Amino acid sequence: MGNSKGSIITIGGNVDKHPEEPIFKEFFDRAMDGVDEEPLIGVIPSASSEPIKTANVYTGLFKKMGAKTEVIHPLDREEANSEKIVEEVREPDAFFFSGGNQLRITGLFSGTKALNALQEKFEGGATLGGTSAGAACMTGPMISQGESEDSLLGGEVELSQGLGFIDNAVIDTHFTARGRFPRLIHVVTENPGILGVGLGEDTAAIWDFGKNEFSVL
Repeated sequence: MGNSKGSIITIGGNVDKHPEEPIFKEFFDRAMDGVDEEPLIGVIPSASSEPIKTANVYTGLFKKMGAKTEVIHPLDREEANSEKIVEEVREPDAFFFSGGNQLRITGLFSGTKALNALQEKFEGGATLGGTSAGAACMTGPMISQGESEDSLLGGEVELSQGLGFIDNAVIDTHFTARGRFPRLIHVVTENPGILGVGLGEDTAAIWDFGKNEFSVL
């Protein structure tokens, strides 16, 4: 998405859900950019096995920070192609993807009108945020499964198609806590030209496409 004016904040997982947390403050400040009043943040809990409970956690957090919130959670691909969900996606100033299983996100959104609407918002300058699975799904290729201890064995790490907001990169999360260095090494060795980004817990990589800057928080 090289022509985007937006930013993506990818978090390695296990970050404190507190209004004073610097990573969430950074996300909120970027959501505020160019907004005259409180920003509207779309919470996408689709990766979670308990999406309603997860959505409540993040909507509660962002409301404490001064934002309005909207939960975007299509129940199936048919709903992700509906005009109702597309209209919901067109409203927010920023979007946050929760953790869980990244295949739940891509299974719901890939190739849908909802994802097309998200891409339009991002290209127009919207901020995207995601933690754990919500970060891993942001790239083109995405690690879908494979344990780190088995990663040196051929075929033990599987890639699938992510949401494609970040080109030519793959993100692994919980990087040091779960010993995933061998897994990421395996991926970049088998896929020359791909940037491998290992995100530790309570750590964020910030991709600012408008300024063409990459930073770590």
